[in-house]
Amino acid sequence: MAMERIYYFAESIIRLVYVNLLAIVFSLLGFIVVGFFPAIVATFYIIKKWLTGFNDIHITKHFWKIFKKELIRSNLLGWLLTVIGVLLYINMSIAEVIGHSIVQYSYYPIVTVFSVFICLCLFVMPIYVYYRVSIFATIKNACILLVVHPLNTLFMLVATVLFVLFIRIIPGFFPVIGISGFAMIIMWFSLRTFARVDHMQKGENKGVN
Repeated sequence: MAMERIYYFAESIIRLVYVNLLAIVFSLLGFIVVGFFPAIVATFYIIKKWLTGFNDIHITKHFWKIFKKELIRSNLLGWLLTVIGVLLYINMSIAEVIGHSIVQYSYYPIVTVFSVFICLCLFVMPIYVYYRVSIFATIKNACILLVVHPLNTLFMLVATVLFVLFIRIIPGFFPVIGISGFAMIIMWFSLRTFARVDHMQKGENKGVN
């Protein structure tokens, strides 16, 4: 029994390392600018499959399939969020350094909006690969989950921050499990949230019937 657990753990780590390698290679394949977001989507897709019980999927085949299929749509979503995030960060930086009192008063509201935006982004990829909805619906559902399930969001945020700190302390782990480990954490917490949402929806449907 103990040996089985050790074997399962070792196999899981090897899979994470392999998926992380695929994410890096496919990002470079698309010169990062075009390849990064579809590679991230493919990574989250593979992780979702594992966490929902599909452990025997052909990793490379499915990764390549999702990468090609989501090449355009994932880039639209990814770059949209990137532009919004950059604009918020620029406004926050300007409000921090400019001495005018009116501008400085806007600093904390901008920081709040930026923090909420970061939390929202944590849900985007899991929703994208789990519900398979439009870009607008993905962002809308992320906003809803952020409000309806704040505790799960907080736990996910804390786990993400701890993982990022770990990678910063030992940066050598980034090319090993930096991307896939991040996806595993986000997807695990997100699936718990999705399960609660699905359970609530089933309860409402029974009540209507």
